[in-house]
Amino acid sequence: MPRILKHLASIITLIAAASFAIQAQELKDRQLATAYDFSTIQMPVAIASIKLNGKDIAPGEKIKGDDDWLKGISFTLKNVSDRKISYVNIGFRFPLPNGFVVVLVLNHGIDSSHGEIRRSPTPAPIQPGQTVELVLNKQRWDTFLHVLTQASAPRSFDTAPFYVERVSFENETDVIWQDGYLKRRNATDFGRFDPIQRYFLPSKEK
Repeated sequence: MPRILKHLASIITLIAAASFAIQAQELKDRQLATAYDFSTIQMPVAIASIKLNGKDIAPGEKIKGDDDWLKGISFTLKNVSDRKISYVNIGFRFPLPNGFVVVLVLNHGIDSSHGEIRRSPTPAPIQPGQTVELVLNKQRWDTFLHVLTQASAPRSFDTAPFYVERVSFENETDVIWQDGYLKRRNATDFGRFDPIQRYFLPSKEK
């Protein structure tokens, strides 16, 4: 009997030590970062808030987290334009050692610029002044981990660079916002959008 108890005690000690080692290894400084300087361009949406585990966070802020630290992050976006927005997405870019990039996208709405057709009133267009929340839920997170596995990429990363990737407008299937520009669909290439002009927010009446 004492031998069995001694054996069980050894197993418990090993499990506790392994658990502590995993926690010590995974709980590291992590941070959300902007992929580029948002102040250099104007966008149809503004990032009203970013939350992680229900707490407000800011780009560049140090966060203690494990390998799943980004799961559950949410962005509240506000339509600051004078157009109805049918689709918006936020992208995360994770460069790989081989030079390729893995992209994780959080999106909302009907992307008419990619040929999607509105067949129901929901999700409704985002009206000027309205907000929408984009959440990295479990399903999206699991899909992202699968993509990392397929790309033979490490699932642990300390920095998550994000950016507003594209905005589509309601009833304007051939025009999008991207990279600080309004772009129009190319006449001969459906998936290509060419810059029309630099985007500027509507001026406010004094």
